[in-house]
Amino acid sequence: MPIIYYDGTCVYCYNYAIWLIQNGLSKRYEFAQLQGETAQHLFENYPEADVKNSVILQNGDQFEFKSDAIATLITSLTGYKWLGILLRLTPKFLREFGYNTFANNRNRMWKTHWHKPNKYEQSFFID
Repeated sequence: MPIIYYDGTCVYCYNYAIWLIQNGLSKRYEFAQLQGETAQHLFENYPEADVKNSVILQNGDQFEFKSDAIATLITSLTGYKWLGILLRLTPKFLREFGYNTFANNRNRMWKTHWHKPNKYEQSFFID
């Protein structure tokens, strides 16, 4: 099963995970916090995956980071496939600039709340 690692201390990252689920993310995906036990096992086995400020999409021995992971996940949603394709067509240096700008400034942005997950949404999270 593909695992999506996200910053469990980031309200935007968590709410993005919930948004993916609410918009049709396949049940074959699972979410794990970068601060959790599953991620620690990942980093022990794949030290190159220990990238700070990054969402990580792991599918077996293959990894996607940052904007590549975001584009792949959005492309997997039936209703937003067009947006994922548009992201993929955007030059990577621009996508990465946008991703890094957001990641480095997310604590200074507008305030939002932590979504309270229902049972279905909770079923995607492994830690």
